[in-house]
Amino acid sequence: MLKVNLQSKSFKKQNILENINFDVKSSEITSIIGPSGCGKTTLLRIIASLDENYIGSVSFNDNDSIENLGFIFQDSRLLPWLSVKENILLVSKNKDEKKIEELLCIVGLKEHMYSYIKELSGGMKRRVSIVRAFINSPDVLLLDEPFISLDQPTAQVLRKLFFKFFSDYSPIGLFVTHDLDEALAISSRILFLSSNPSTIIYEYKNEPTFDKVEIALKRDKILGDYPSILSGSLS
Repeated sequence: MLKVNLQSKSFKKQNILENINFDVKSSEITSIIGPSGCGKTTLLRIIASLDENYIGSVSFNDNDSIENLGFIFQDSRLLPWLSVKENILLVSKNKDEKKIEELLCIVGLKEHMYSYIKELSGGMKRRVSIVRAFINSPDVLLLDEPFISLDQPTAQVLRKLFFKFFSDYSPIGLFVTHDLDEALAISSRILFLSSNPSTIIYEYKNEPTFDKVEIALKRDKILGDYPSILSGSLS
């Protein structure tokens, strides 16, 4: 279990995050939604031990650090001078080329295994990023708006592909997004943050679904009850 107990995080004496406390279990995706600049990416960096300048604690199964961590960023962050397969091989702990090839086939990149990154479309790069994130069977997977720059049809295909991988590997998932529909599609729970200093103002328990009608009903109910929640307010 991932336990986050963040009392405060500041930049230049300005408090950005405060009193953010939650747990996430294996096989569960928790989405985090909040207004721009509220500290969502900072929270992920803290959990990933990329930022240790805060007051509080983050633990995984009672350990202070997460050794087997996966991360999918807003951009692909792939190395352009390496092929698709070489990019995955670089981060693979056991260097299992057969497994790499199998996963690349699953995401539809069999014919592009030896292509360089510059030869790929944006959606194809994200497929590589998904394989890279899961290649070491992570205990915890962090996602920072990984589908934000894609057109909607491509993003929807990749969400379903990601969800299949997630269901197969069952890590702990923490997903930052601005897209409420996206959160409703893949999350078991959604945490809504306020504006700075950010704290959790509402928790929504959810049953993941890709049914557009069901998603629309849930979205309209949340926004009907709390019209300003995406701006960080319940009023």
